[in-house]
Amino acid sequence: MKPSLWKTWGIPALVIVIVLVIAGFLYERQQSGIQSTVGSNSVNSQSNPVDQGEPLHGRPAPSFTLKDQFGKTITLNQFKGKVVVLAFVDSKCTTICPLTTQSMMDALQQLGPTAAKQVQLIGIDANPTAITVADVKSYSEAHQMMNSWHFLTGSLPQLKSIWKHYFIYTGIVKGQIDHTPALYIIDQKGHEQYLYLTPSEYSAISSQANVLALDIARLLPASAHAKVAKIPYHPSTLSPKDNLSLPTIYSGGIKGIVSVSASKPHLLVYVASWVPQIVQDLKDLNSYAKNTSAPHLVTIDVGSTEPSTLAMTQVLQKVGKVAYPVAYDRSGNVADAYQVQDLSWFSLTDGHGHIIWHHDGWLPISQLKVDVQKALKSHH
Repeated sequence: MKPSLWKTWGIPALVIVIVLVIAGFLYERQQSGIQSTVGSNSVNSQSNPVDQGEPLHGRPAPSFTLKDQFGKTITLNQFKGKVVVLAFVDSKCTTICPLTTQSMMDALQQLGPTAAKQVQLIGIDANPTAITVADVKSYSEAHQMMNSWHFLTGSLPQLKSIWKHYFIYTGIVKGQIDHTPALYIIDQKGHEQYLYLTPSEYSAISSQANVLALDIARLLPASAHAKVAKIPYHPSTLSPKDNLSLPTIYSGGIKGIVSVSASKPHLLVYVASWVPQIVQDLKDLNSYAKNTSAPHLVTIDVGSTEPSTLAMTQVLQKVGKVAYPVAYDRSGNVADAYQVQDLSWFSLTDGHGHIIWHHDGWLPISQLKVDVQKALKSHH
């Protein structure tokens, strides 16, 4: 999904998708003569985007047999006895899907190692144009999840059947992939217990993971010793008008502080270690940073999407010397304040706290120079 219609459309799209998904469950239950009650927990206000989950009351989870990132045949039934966290993930996605998968990983961390052993993470590919084993392997490698989950794929008819049974919309809009960012929790008997839709805010990942961890813990036996503290979501109050002080990442770790002043123009480049071709992209930025007439350049690693605090450090070790600071946005609050919708993402400020230009995705440095100068000139 690039760009994601989920982030572009905002809350109205959120409500529409939720209604469509829940309507599907209601229809199926009505056809089966099953009574059900549907609450409104999934619909959140803009101030609290975290999805508290929709109870599904034990609908048997549709079975599937697919191939994982190792080419191994995987069935849902083989995980009976474990709690399964099942997400639908675009294998080429750089927008909402990394938020989904990171929330899954963070939920396991919050549960602790003993409880995590009784939980199985599964992804099913939701990109109809990238369904090879190599595609799901590439995503798993980029997010350092090769041995943390099974990311499944199959033939397009197989996947379409599964999407239908799990009420997943997938489509191609203006040449880009869009799909329902749904995540299910399935109990040890193979019954669906909760449904969630991933929020688009980078700062909400930890709180969304906390909701998952709390609900998983309720399904685990006492012997799992799953003790999860509740983490409330605190919306960011940051804006481009604020002066920022962020930790700086070097090839040797995190050390020092970089300042972003609202009183002078800045070009902020938002990235993560898992962005395709990130090493070469960061190398290319050196030529832009050496242009003394250009606005001050700061690259910002959106840390809430990272598999570890060392992820970008490892990238920088491959990049070598950089002519610009690389800052660390640990919480994702800065990315949200600048309305970042994808990684990579360029954002240009005017020195008065206003964003005067942004670009989704990477730009060749020659084009970047032209676009930035054009935006500054037209703004003045």
